[in-house]
Amino acid sequence: MATAAGFEGTLAALPEAKRELARLMLAARQPVPAHPAPRSGAGPVPPTALQARLWRRERTHPAVATGSHALRLTGPLDTRRLRDALTGVLRRHEALRTRLTGSTAGRPLLEVDEEPVLRFTEADLSGFTPQAAAARTALQITESASTVLDLESGRTSAFRLLRTAPDEHVLILASHLAVFDGWSSGVFLADLAAGYREGTGHLPPPELQFPDYAAWQHRWLDGPDGSAELACRRAVFASDPRARRAAGGFERGHLPVRLARGPVARGLELGAAEGATPFMTLLAALGVVLARREGRTAVVIGTPAAGRFAGALEGAVGQFTTVVPIRLDLTGGPTFRELLHRTRAAVADALGHQRLPVDVLFSDGTPPPYDVLFALHNYPAVPLDLPGIEVGQLPGPPARHLELYSPDPAAALACVGLVERDGEIGGTAEYNRHAAAPEDVRGLLTGIEEVLDRAHTAPASPLTPRH
Repeated sequence: MATAAGFEGTLAALPEAKRELARLMLAARQPVPAHPAPRSGAGPVPPTALQARLWRRERTHPAVATGSHALRLTGPLDTRRLRDALTGVLRRHEALRTRLTGSTAGRPLLEVDEEPVLRFTEADLSGFTPQAAAARTALQITESASTVLDLESGRTSAFRLLRTAPDEHVLILASHLAVFDGWSSGVFLADLAAGYREGTGHLPPPELQFPDYAAWQHRWLDGPDGSAELACRRAVFASDPRARRAAGGFERGHLPVRLARGPVARGLELGAAEGATPFMTLLAALGVVLARREGRTAVVIGTPAAGRFAGALEGAVGQFTTVVPIRLDLTGGPTFRELLHRTRAAVADALGHQRLPVDVLFSDGTPPPYDVLFALHNYPAVPLDLPGIEVGQLPGPPARHLELYSPDPAAALACVGLVERDGEIGGTAEYNRHAAAPEDVRGLLTGIEEVLDRAHTAPASPLTPRH
């Protein structure tokens, strides 16, 4: 029997292109584990389903996959240490050194550059008045969200450092959404702080890298376990009506939202008594609103999930987010308490299928069975702990969630993304101007408040299909 060392020796004797192809062929013959593992070799791998979609879309919509973050740094900042730390983070995470290139079969492949390239610019605004410096900073943050990043060139991140006062800076990060999700921001900032404080020698690579996950996803979906799970989940939603395609296409709109504190607090208290998380309680209320709007007793709502179903993925930068469709059953006129229990089970079942990318689950050309997405974000809060420096978050342009999360944005109505802070729940609703008006989106939110208020005052009352 040939040994592993013998295989490696045989592979080493092949030309580079054939060597990587042989690695992929050998890997394909091995059993696919249930969770990602370090890949064999360092050659190109197929991109994830989401990456392939964003790669196709950015060819006609530049900057469609650009996200932006901004931080205010108050204190004596060592810009050289900051640059070194940024380079160290790029070196640590393969996701930040990737590019998509064409293959002989005409399909893209994900490749990792060996050395990081730091794209970093500085500007001194300290000579302007505070008002003028603030205006220019806001403009820079807005422009950052329109930075043209693309996977083919490997230009997936760009940094701007603005000096607004002698001991005050603003750091702006533009990142490609194909390699950087919301969870990644916490990982990135924690690593940046460690590199700044202790040097980049204290930044070893994570246990799993994003290309490990991409290679695993491709093999798992093609394997018997992935195929069986895919068929099972498709059967679950086969009878649900498809979301209606917006005749006029897609145009993004944003609306700041905030839920009324009183009804929501009482509703969340009721949910907690039934063992439901705030997300489950709000989701159940939204399900009632949509069921009444559509005149149905079952609704499907999409929710972005972190997709880090393996513990080793939690320390990696990458785009692991997927959308899991959650089917809520309101047949029989349940009380809100009964619906909470059904929702708990539905959420647990849906989150158990985070390995299935939504682009593959609904890949037959028809829209998904939902047109509303809902999220209550709970990304880990990791402060940027820099010695002697106070760090504050600056508001940036709204994200492009519908285009990121929807295989077909034109079939979407709205994505409501909320955050709970200091007892209040608010955030931003992104909607498709061709499918909804601002008052339609507000109607969803006031409907949630009304359902929660009614659930508190009459918890034993059955939920009727109409107001």
